[in-house]
Amino acid sequence: MIFILYILSFIAFFLLGKAALGILYGKTREKELYWEDGFLTGGILCIGLAEAAHLAALFLHLTFADCVKIFVLLLGVALALAAVTVIWHAGRRKVPEGESREIRMGFSVWTKGERIVFALFFLLVIGQMIAIVAGRFVYMQRDMTVETVNSFLSTNTVYQVNPLTGQPYEAGMPLRLRILCLPTLYGILCKLFGLSAIQVVWTGIPFITLILCYLAYSLLARLLFADSRLKRGCFLALAALLFMAGDYAYGMDGFGLLHGGFWGVTIRGAVLLPYVISLVLRKKHKLAALCVVAEACIVWTLYGFGACIFVAAGLFVTERLIRYIKRRRNGKEEPVCGNS
Repeated sequence: MIFILYILSFIAFFLLGKAALGILYGKTREKELYWEDGFLTGGILCIGLAEAAHLAALFLHLTFADCVKIFVLLLGVALALAAVTVIWHAGRRKVPEGESREIRMGFSVWTKGERIVFALFFLLVIGQMIAIVAGRFVYMQRDMTVETVNSFLSTNTVYQVNPLTGQPYEAGMPLRLRILCLPTLYGILCKLFGLSAIQVVWTGIPFITLILCYLAYSLLARLLFADSRLKRGCFLALAALLFMAGDYAYGMDGFGLLHGGFWGVTIRGAVLLPYVISLVLRKKHKLAALCVVAEACIVWTLYGFGACIFVAAGLFVTERLIRYIKRRRNGKEEPVCGNS
């Protein structure tokens, strides 16, 4: 069932993402959007749907079973609308004159060096996937995600029972912590696919996070090395090696990606942050705003104002300053024509 989870998840990501990109941007600046954008945007939208179902159950005092039904209803409606939107845009889309579909999708002839570096990259990623799927678990200090999901499933409530004691919370939980939706999303997946909390939390979600991470880094590689596929391959292979090298201690980025892909901080650091950087540099501010909101739904930082908004704001301000400085320099360097 877990492989069905993988397949259906990425089909849903693709449909939702493609539809969202078509609605947000249409045909304008189409060349700056890639297939990776579709999958990443779809994943972010799934977080949004889970957050909507979670908040409905939380503030309307519904059961967890009701929360699952709301999520399925929202996802079904979203997928139906996405399918119609994708078919509509596919029928109207035309390949730009002088540009074949093969070139647009990157199907040009590969050199020997490009094949080698990308083969190395894929081998590294496949090794990481196998390690996750095979269940190479380590002790997770101070983590209660599995226990929290199990409490949702066993008590049919959302954040009502302390997973450590099995008793109702005496003092309650901070609102900023209660609105985080990842345990609810993981519990929903357990219900829909008949999987245990350990299977979803320690295997299913880390596998998906790993793929989305490299999709985000692929977009960065496209941006940094637009003129060289070989350099893009080297960048991705180096990123994979660095993640593996950072697997030596709890709290490191590599440890989080390879062992804690279900943590909100890992999804933020490995997926959202590199994606935000590529979006702001490509001036896709609407999608960057979605990443900011997604982080607020999964990570407890500064009451919603997390790293994504500061990174996006920093890049935006820096780009404006550079543009301003260039205008000032160009203005001063313009030749002054005197009377002859």
